[in-house]
Amino acid sequence: MNKKDFIERIANEVLIIDGAMGTMLQGRIPVQGGSEKANLDHPDVVASVHKAYADAGADIVTTNTFGGSRLKLAAFGLEKYVVEINESAARLARKILPDNVLVAGDIGPTGHLIDPMGDLSFDEAYDAFAQQAIALANGGVDLFLLETFADLKEIKAAVMAARDHTDLPIMASMTYEEDYRTFTGTSPEAAAVVLTSLGVDVLGVNCSSGPEPMLEILGRYALSTHLPLFAEPNAGLPTTSDHGDVYEVTASVMADYARRFVDIGAHAVGSCCGSNPEFTTALRDAIHSRRPVPRQLEPGLRLASRSNVLVLGSDYGFGVIGERINPTNREELAESLRQGKVGHLQDEARTQIEQGAMLLDVNIGVPGIDEPAMMAKAVTALESTVKVPLVIDSTNPEAIEAALKAAAGKVLINSVHGSEESMQAILPLAKKYGAAVLCLAVGEKGIPKTPEARLKVVRTIMDRAASLGIPSYDLIADCLTLTVSAEQKRANATLHALQIVKEQLNLPTVLGVSNISFGLPERSLINATFLSMAMGMGLDAAIMNPGDKHMMEAVRAASVLTVRDRDSRAFVASHSRKKKKKTDIPAPAPTTIEARIIDAVIAGQRDDITSLVDSALEAGNTAQAINDSLLIPAINEVGSLYDKKEIFLPQMILAAETMQRAFAVLEPHFASGDVVSAGKVLICTVRGDVHDIGKNIVGLFLKNKGYDVIDLGKDVAAQEIVDKAVEHGVDIVGLSALMTTTMVEMPKVISALREAGHPAKVIIGGAVVTKRYAREIGADGYAADGVAAVEMAAALIGGK
Repeated sequence: MNKKDFIERIANEVLIIDGAMGTMLQGRIPVQGGSEKANLDHPDVVASVHKAYADAGADIVTTNTFGGSRLKLAAFGLEKYVVEINESAARLARKILPDNVLVAGDIGPTGHLIDPMGDLSFDEAYDAFAQQAIALANGGVDLFLLETFADLKEIKAAVMAARDHTDLPIMASMTYEEDYRTFTGTSPEAAAVVLTSLGVDVLGVNCSSGPEPMLEILGRYALSTHLPLFAEPNAGLPTTSDHGDVYEVTASVMADYARRFVDIGAHAVGSCCGSNPEFTTALRDAIHSRRPVPRQLEPGLRLASRSNVLVLGSDYGFGVIGERINPTNREELAESLRQGKVGHLQDEARTQIEQGAMLLDVNIGVPGIDEPAMMAKAVTALESTVKVPLVIDSTNPEAIEAALKAAAGKVLINSVHGSEESMQAILPLAKKYGAAVLCLAVGEKGIPKTPEARLKVVRTIMDRAASLGIPSYDLIADCLTLTVSAEQKRANATLHALQIVKEQLNLPTVLGVSNISFGLPERSLINATFLSMAMGMGLDAAIMNPGDKHMMEAVRAASVLTVRDRDSRAFVASHSRKKKKKTDIPAPAPTTIEARIIDAVIAGQRDDITSLVDSALEAGNTAQAINDSLLIPAINEVGSLYDKKEIFLPQMILAAETMQRAFAVLEPHFASGDVVSAGKVLICTVRGDVHDIGKNIVGLFLKNKGYDVIDLGKDVAAQEIVDKAVEHGVDIVGLSALMTTTMVEMPKVISALREAGHPAKVIIGGAVVTKRYAREIGADGYAADGVAAVEMAAALIGGK
């Protein structure tokens, strides 16, 4: 089936996706080596699972290749067999299944974190996914199913790899925590915006903690994308019994939820961990005769950071784009960029957000620097610092592409001109990376004088974008702000151009406001007045200085008068804050070296922390005082912010790594006996589980709190865990499992430890693990993340 036929079918039918593969293979093939090797060693068993799901009513059956990338197979020494495993899996499924059943090439995450959270580069991830996708396509799959991704940047690499190397349809799915975010902090809205822009054909959610939370996630998807949706819940979380693991969600309960999924907008429904063909039959009986529910997406230009979404357009609030990340006439910022440092840039970003910026324009153009490399570094640092979308401001296509590759979110490119050279260079990049484009009304002969001529330039860009498959809802027009000091009629020309672009092209509009006042006194007053006039004409966003009091007051007041601030809530709130601030004692600026160290750890300023700690030592502070009075309180604050969901995993990891760098500077300066271990902790993932992201984060936080960490890695047998625990005399054993099929190893480890008479406390964790499961198997504690693991360790052994 070609892509057009698939899209037509899923638009008009509600399709049934098969259920769990791991659950069906459990007990029928050896755990060692991963289930993907069964495609070569036990093809009859895998084929029987495919046939069982097809017979049960599945319209889409997935290949046994979830962990089939070379990065995942490397854990079992099978990286040389990527092509053979994936091609064989595809051929096996296609051969056993009837023609009306679609074969989906299943692609899961690599098990690694992409920079800056981990050491995997975007290009390495892209290459691994491309190799797998090509092999699956060559094996005859009809489409791809990308599932159980939690990192927006990783699924971006997977989508681009599959899309760039094949013409097959793509179904893409992410998995979420109980707070409706992925463990890296991505919201359903951000995932929907980014994946839609990358060109996936169907958007979904799978696994997680059962079907109930997916109602909320699908609903939020439905408000953020026009794409067909799908859901693949697991059967809840298992409880142990004399008869093995028992899942809390039955097939009939799953069928009831499936009806509700279709009501929300699902075009396909399947099941995940803990399910079997009985679930597939129940889904078929419940929804197969249904037709998809029509949906209408509200218009608007949607931009996203890793975690949040901003929509620009006439029906939404006014967008303030902070312009201060720009080294022009700012020598201190320019010098920090020449040195390759991003601390100053991060400080500027945070300041602009506090002042009211909703997006950040990023311009790092300093003569003599490697702009592409610095742009990638800047984007990575900013996405790890703030939650707002970015605007990439450069005339260098290589720097723009570096930024697009580094960004996890959906960015706005500033800008493309109406010249052939500009359109050829920039628009293909926007299409490739799923970016939005600022259309600047500058033609081949420069800036048109009349509004009609500017409209013509914007229409030219719009038409070229459409020819490349870039939709009009990913464009915003800039009708150009020119100074009025020499020619006052320029302001009116800009306002008229803005008006006719909105009326005739139906595009949102943006202006860089401050040019209007160049050469005049009281520039802030002129800027604010012009901004108010433009907002009255329908302006949707402005590139401006959010620290300019007059301009921000103009934005708030004009937003009330143009009904962008519904019920005047933002205006009232801003003035309530002002009144409150008058009675507040102003917080001292972080000018001391001690305050700057604390701020650097919390902000994750890895580049700056070494010199700051050196300065603190030179000023006479002892290593012990710096550690106890600055670093420990700072990392405690990071944990508190993470618990309150004010920061997410990327920020937490950067903070922890910043603290580690600081400690590395201090370590040689500690007096003998100053560094006392808080205890010994052995950590690993259990036998059969090669997902060690969570375990690695836990180890990082334990080390930062003074624990000696013995990391055995992943896929570790129970007896090896016991032997190493005895050898090192550990106080705590930490066990991690991501899959329901491997969490059954945890009670085996606990039994082996107790039989050996080892007194170590056992903490368990992982995506599928719960407090209840910890109690059932006799574990001493449960930790959901690195912060919780540190707290649990302290509660269990106190600290030495």
